[in-house]
Amino acid sequence: MLSVPATLVLITAHVGLVHHPRARPQGLPPSALSPPPIPPPTVEAPPLEPLISPRRIPPTKMEVASRATTTTISLLAVPDAPAVQKPLGAQKRLRALADALVGLPPTAGLSELESLLGGQNLVEHNLTTLLLSCKRRQKWRVATLIAEWSELPSCSLPLTTTHYNLLLSACARRAPTRALQMLRRLLARGVRTDVVTHNTAMSAAVALDDYDDALALFEEMRGLGIEPTTISYNTAINACARMADARRALELFREMEQRGVERSTVTYTGLIHACAEGGQLDKAMALFTYMEVAGVERNPVTYCVTINGCTRNGQWELGLQLLHEMARKGIRPDTQVFNAAISACEKGRNYDMALKLMRQMRQMGCQPTTVTYGAAISACEKGLQWQTALALLRQMPEDQLKPNTIVYSAAISACGASGEWEHALQLFSEMERQHVPRNTISYNAAIGACARAKVWQPALALFDGMAKAGVARDRVTYNAAIRACERGGEYKLAFDLRMQAAAALGPAEGGGGDGGGAMGSVGDSMGGMGGGGMGGM
Repeated sequence: MLSVPATLVLITAHVGLVHHPRARPQGLPPSALSPPPIPPPTVEAPPLEPLISPRRIPPTKMEVASRATTTTISLLAVPDAPAVQKPLGAQKRLRALADALVGLPPTAGLSELESLLGGQNLVEHNLTTLLLSCKRRQKWRVATLIAEWSELPSCSLPLTTTHYNLLLSACARRAPTRALQMLRRLLARGVRTDVVTHNTAMSAAVALDDYDDALALFEEMRGLGIEPTTISYNTAINACARMADARRALELFREMEQRGVERSTVTYTGLIHACAEGGQLDKAMALFTYMEVAGVERNPVTYCVTINGCTRNGQWELGLQLLHEMARKGIRPDTQVFNAAISACEKGRNYDMALKLMRQMRQMGCQPTTVTYGAAISACEKGLQWQTALALLRQMPEDQLKPNTIVYSAAISACGASGEWEHALQLFSEMERQHVPRNTISYNAAIGACARAKVWQPALALFDGMAKAGVARDRVTYNAAIRACERGGEYKLAFDLRMQAAAALGPAEGGGGDGGGAMGSVGDSMGGMGGGGMGGM
């Protein structure tokens, strides 16, 4: 084996020069014998990885536990007294916090919320994310707690307009009263409102049937210089419809045109509803026709509202024509439209058509509801088809439906209209066994059935039972009981009841029938339920 100096001598000889002072030729400068510069080393490429990677050795249980602990600490650790407020951090941690927030029990208070949010180093967009979770899940109790928590001295994160809008939306549907309280809280703290704030508050007022307040909020928004949107006008027109104020609704509709605000299907449908409720069916139908000219789509809610408007204004046949028009235009009716059409059949005393429509809606995949059955049973009452009415009542469990107070009242009226007072009283007793509440309409229907059959004793027993049950008596109740006594030859009792009615309700403005008033109450209730299509717009 060669030594290191020998190796160097061999390398130098190979180059042609021996780098040694004694071996330098004569006459050459020392620099001529210097070795050439060594080039920089080249970096070799790493070896290719094998096609099949070597098997990974799984970590031990102790390593897994150590990593999990480290990750948890890094996610949950909050710096002590940070100089600058930093974002919350990991998305997983934020989602976990949101789940814990919406999972608070209904009995939770500020202490529980403070222990959950306090010291979390939240920033504005973190709180927005948390409030979005409350809004989506309609957690109005949690929303109320957050509003109260934001006012605590320990909370350094003030709520913005966006935050309050989310809180309002979380309360507007299930707790509209809380939503309006939230608005007052917002104003008291001097937070600026915007169009979303007022639109949500208006919707809450409509949900509370406080239509004057909804319109006042609309005017307040304009007074603050906030430009109303299509949603603002739609909500205001809907409030006018509930008040049967067609004039005000038309003014708002024209104002939208003047201001260049888009008028949508919901706008036209709300105005049709307002005109129909205000007894201006001609204007309602003109608007319905103009929608096609204006290129505004008619949806099933539009047809439902218009059919109900026709029925309420005594034009039930026109309402059924609209149902046929839907088929010609290829618009698929839904359950609400069928309910409106069946209610039209009830007003027209056309029980055959009502039953046909029930079969048709099943064929089209529409599931009947309690409103469907109630309207069909009322139609059977008008056609004196008490057996068919009872068959429909017994059929409801097959559709996973339980008869309610209005359906039972309609069936009692159907029996009473055909003189089957005993069946009517059996149904009335069945309501108690089935734990179905019996209200004034139920009692009126049962007393009216007795009056038609000229049996005054059961009628008076029902009349007296209303006081024991705490059910209010109205003019229809007294008229039915008086007619039962008169038809049974008990004129003195009838006279005494007239005196009681005058003392309790004041002098009567006109004579009222026994059955007509009772049946009319049931029919009106069914019509009101069928006309609830505006809520879905």
